[in-house]
Amino acid sequence: MEYQKLSKKARGCMLVNECILAFVCTVIIGVIWHFLQDAQIPFNINFIWILAVAIWVLSLAAPFYRYERYRYRFSEEDIDVREGFLFLHRDIVPIERLHKVALESGPVDRIFGLSKVIVTTAGGDVTIRFLEEEAARKIVDRLKVRINQYAVDRRENEGEAGNYQA
Repeated sequence: MEYQKLSKKARGCMLVNECILAFVCTVIIGVIWHFLQDAQIPFNINFIWILAVAIWVLSLAAPFYRYERYRYRFSEEDIDVREGFLFLHRDIVPIERLHKVALESGPVDRIFGLSKVIVTTAGGDVTIRFLEEEAARKIVDRLKVRINQYAVDRRENEGEAGNYQA
């Protein structure tokens, strides 16, 4: 199965999230600047605003790169999620290791009609973000069926193994 791309709504959601983060960082930088502007420090404190500009530039550029790199794929054997801006991160989870599947959406996600699927495995969690709500529900339903089927198969195999030992 091929990698799936995100919907166009995801880019807007990423952009809003990044702008909120940049705004909070700018406020923190402003507070630091306010308290340090009269302090005797060995450098010009006004250079701290260059940091704020850099944060905004990265925050405005990151969603476009992240959107282009973000991919996810389901196969019979595993779930594969690729994402990243400066660093590319890839999670591959075997289907047989799944324990739990959850569906979540934050306030910004809900504005854009998006959700995220959180897959819990023995080794940790894998999150597939920025999915349209209907697609996310279908993924959760499909994964729940697989989890239940693996549980049934495992019980049957354990039952058969128990019969041979008697």
